Amino acid sequence: MGGGTRQDQTNSRSGLSVSADTYGTSCPESELKECLQIGEYIIEHEGNGYSLKKEGQLLGTYKEATLLSPDRALFKLDKGMLLEVSPKGIRKVLSSAKAGILGFINSDGSLTYSTRSGAYRVGFGNCSDELLAKYSEFMNEVYGIQLRMYQRKDRNHFFELVKGSKEMAQDLDTYTTKAKGEWNIPFEYLDKESARMFLKCFMSGDSGIGNHRLSKRPTPRLEVRFFSNNRKGLEEIAILLREYFSINSSHIYERKDGAFVLWIMRVNDKIKYIKEIGSFKINHISAIESALKRVEPYG
Repeated sequence: MGGGTRQDQTNSRSGLSVSADTYGTSCPESELKECLQIGEYIIEHEGNGYSLKKEGQLLGTYKEATLLSPDRALFKLDKGMLLEVSPKGIRKVLSSAKAGILGFINSDGSLTYSTRSGAYRVGFGNCSDELLAKYSEFMNEVYGIQLRMYQRKDRNHFFELVKGSKEMAQDLDTYTTKAKGEWNIPFEYLDKESARMFLKCFMSGDSGIGNHRLSKRPTPRLEVRFFSNNRKGLEEIAILLREYFSINSSHIYERKDGAFVLWIMRVNDKIKYIKEIGSFKINHISAIESALKRVEPYG
């Protein structure tokens, strides 16, 4: 993610600013030795933080920059949000962790936010220990909380991680319509990295990557599928795949039970998906490793 040399990227991740000369940009005269110009925006590093200015006016100060590059900067905000600065302007984007939470919730989780009844609840349930651990990790990173785990007595080895919090439910309700019924994708808050994590966690929660043997084929066929009762949501996943990853061969089918399946059709698109996005689910990872042993790298 981002450009520059390996050392430049290391400096950015560790919170170090980089002089304008490193990027071949120019900044207005300043007493500060370190500054970066991105379009009309000036980023200055002083002491333990950064200031963002436009036409000499201070727009904000930030303690941590997660990315500094010639054409893009990301500053850490609270509750898993980032401020993106680019020549096009400034906007808030989801961190990978927060996008992952939304992917998990929209696939196999729950969100209740009702001011009328006073019901507020955020939850994710699954049989896979690795997914529960990843969801818990993301929730701790974004909201700084440890979640309690509850075992469902009506299902074998099925656990739920839930939190009854008005503030948390209200925050997540800003980025998904899950509490109102059918979920959606928050396009306006995504960049490529958060889009990748949303897809990866949605796939992990309640979708499929597998190698299926057919009687007339000498080798198994790789299948990459997204499942949901929400057709509009799957249509938005198809847009996300196309716009960020150039995966164009998706097709949505309706099953006999009324649910929907988004299939990735072309082999090269399937390989692109498992290489660039993937899944956290153990059996998905096993299927990906098996498939990659059989196919040649795509161009």
